[in-house]
Amino acid sequence: MQTRLKGNQNLLQLVDNVNRSPRQHRAQRDRLPQAPQQPFEMENQQQQGAQGDNHQHPAPQDPQLRRRRFIGAGDAPRTHTQRQGIIAPPIQQNNFEIKSGLISMVQSNKFHGLPMEDPLDHLDEFDRLCSLTKINGVSEHGFKLHLFPFSLGDKAHQWEKTLQPGSITTWDQCKKAFLAKFFSNARTAKIRNEISGFAQKNAETFYEAWERFKSYTSQCPHHGFSNESLLSTLYRGVLPKIRMLLDTASNINFLNKDVEEGWELVENLAQLDDNYA
Repeated sequence: MQTRLKGNQNLLQLVDNVNRSPRQHRAQRDRLPQAPQQPFEMENQQQQGAQGDNHQHPAPQDPQLRRRRFIGAGDAPRTHTQRQGIIAPPIQQNNFEIKSGLISMVQSNKFHGLPMEDPLDHLDEFDRLCSLTKINGVSEHGFKLHLFPFSLGDKAHQWEKTLQPGSITTWDQCKKAFLAKFFSNARTAKIRNEISGFAQKNAETFYEAWERFKSYTSQCPHHGFSNESLLSTLYRGVLPKIRMLLDTASNINFLNKDVEEGWELVENLAQLDDNYA
């Protein structure tokens, strides 16, 4: 019996020692001097605390570090870049100058992009004006590229500004883009119909009819008709008395005549008609 009681007392004392050990360890640890925290540990704790707080209350920014943004900053342009679709090649000469008189002549013959204007006529006139000036060291095409924007007004001027910057660097590119914009497919189709359906008017002389027919082919040089087809169309479109004159001058049948001879015959007959009109 005494042995059993003694054993129980030893067991209780052992449990008490086990429970006391962590308390003693913590008390002993608290009495020791604490080592200072390392900088990276403090930084991590601060970041974790800031992240925990930002969910509901974001930390205010230092006003000296924040870049000021004005409400109306985007309402007006702050910079300017030249809006040029036509870029002429650089001129090596320092004394390059386009005379003001030539610029005035070009600007007095502006193309505005109106329906009644002929873009081919504009290019013809522009070429004539440019041929009046020759500058050593400056190519003819480069000179035209420098001057051509001065010849555009209104819709045509706006068109040049809407071109992709630097998309035109040669004179051929410039003419192709200009005609593609202002000589529409509908215009081509209309003139082709005028040619294929040509008919001399009753009150119209043969000279007048021939000049009108040639104007159609001149307004649309890409009409696609051969000279044979043009002469055949003209022959069938003139008045019967003119058709008879053409047959008589061709030894019975105008359509059996050579193309070049037929063209010359029509020109001569038209001149005679104009002389006797």
